[in-house]
Amino acid sequence: MCPLPVAFTKRKLEAMAFDQLLEVTGEGELEFDNIQRWVKSQGHEVVQTQKTGSEFKILIKKQI
Repeated sequence: MCPLPVAFTKRKLEAMAFDQLLEVTGEGELEFDNIQRWVKSQGHEVVQTQKTGSEFKILIKKQI
């Protein structure tokens, strides 16, 4: 498990304005789960997820 996908997501969200959308793409089941778990724990919204094989996309709406 690599903490970098969550760290990169955090950094991007910090630079965004309220209600903006961020699309995160990556690979791996752990990263897919960890990003979603972290986003929700920080009060943001997971708007949509998509998985194709080991690749994923997560659409996040900044809430705070």
